[in-house]
Amino acid sequence: MLRSHASGYLALARWLHGRLPEAERLLADSVARWRTAGERYLAVRGCHHLGQVRRAQGRLAEATEAYRLAIEAASTPGGAAPAAGVGHVGLAELAYQRGDLDQALDHALEGIALCRQLAYRQPLATGLATLAWIQHARGERDRARRTMDEAAETVPRHGITTLLNPVPAQWARLCLAQGDLAAAAAWVRERGVGPQDTPDYAREPDYLVLARVMLAEGRGPEARALLDRLYVAASAQERFGSLVEIRALQGLACAAAGDRTGSAAALADALAIACAPGTVRVFVDEGAPMRAALGELVAAQRVGGAARDVPLGCLSRVLSAFDAPPDGADTGPGGRRPVQVPGLVDQLTARELEVLQLLATGQSNRDIATNLFVSLDTVKKHVSRVLDKLGATNRTEAVARAREFHLVR
Repeated sequence: MLRSHASGYLALARWLHGRLPEAERLLADSVARWRTAGERYLAVRGCHHLGQVRRAQGRLAEATEAYRLAIEAASTPGGAAPAAGVGHVGLAELAYQRGDLDQALDHALEGIALCRQLAYRQPLATGLATLAWIQHARGERDRARRTMDEAAETVPRHGITTLLNPVPAQWARLCLAQGDLAAAAAWVRERGVGPQDTPDYAREPDYLVLARVMLAEGRGPEARALLDRLYVAASAQERFGSLVEIRALQGLACAAAGDRTGSAAALADALAIACAPGTVRVFVDEGAPMRAALGELVAAQRVGGAARDVPLGCLSRVLSAFDAPPDGADTGPGGRRPVQVPGLVDQLTARELEVLQLLATGQSNRDIATNLFVSLDTVKKHVSRVLDKLGATNRTEAVARAREFHLVR
């Protein structure tokens, strides 16, 4: 146990210095030792950090495995323990970045409910922040701001480095996304970060907010100089999670300066990194300026410019996420955009359709819960809504109705 604790703290130190491969190795070792010793809670905490390190490396599939392992480690014969909420919060973040708002909402709500029972408050704050971004993406601006305010109040604003507590930086980013430049600029001043600093990795999110504020204020050259320094540091350590965000912002900075060639090159790089893991929200959350810059990239691609190596499917997926209308005003129960099926009065959501597909394969509620990594209660609620919407009294009848509507094979 002493060795596992030492290994765990050394892993955090490596992570804070951007030495991600070493951090991952040490964390994986600590998690294995804690699981062997039957220390469920410590194993869950380790999985939480392991997922974050893998995300920083741009390895989202492996991060998903870490969060699922956290849920598994927290499981007891009586069901999911509160610590399982840590894994659900991580899965919510990943689903949100992929643009799967239905799945993100399921995991966020489940994770928040479980994490409210924990003394360790950071996962709760992170879950609330993710929920706020989901609400913002659905057009629920006021709810998003209130949720983000709660997230910021859940943990201390000072005394914890940003890498371990990214919620304050998320609060400032949401302010910017909603047009409140004054609040974001005041936050930057309070954090004491400046354009001439030599940013360290542990506070990288603060400096990325500063770059966004300077772009919004028309201070493009300063923003570009700061982003260039961040890019050099991230490249040297192969921190691909950072590189996709930095290159995306460099694309915006170049576009604001009228440098179309530089913008296209930076955005093409960002898309190339984001393509394999399917990341879309890193672009969409930047709003209209990013949409316009990507439009220029499409034009460049047509004439064989910088984007010629970006897969069309990748670029199309990102643009589709921009073009999808906010679904806050056009949703069914649970707040999810319905799948439009002629003949149904109350449309199925994308998540309910996913559950229906699993029902059609004969899976039990417990099997569905395992496949979707949600609780049995959550699955029961989805199944109940599916039956109601299809006008069915049982699962067999629901599947038969689904085949009539060509919803399942």
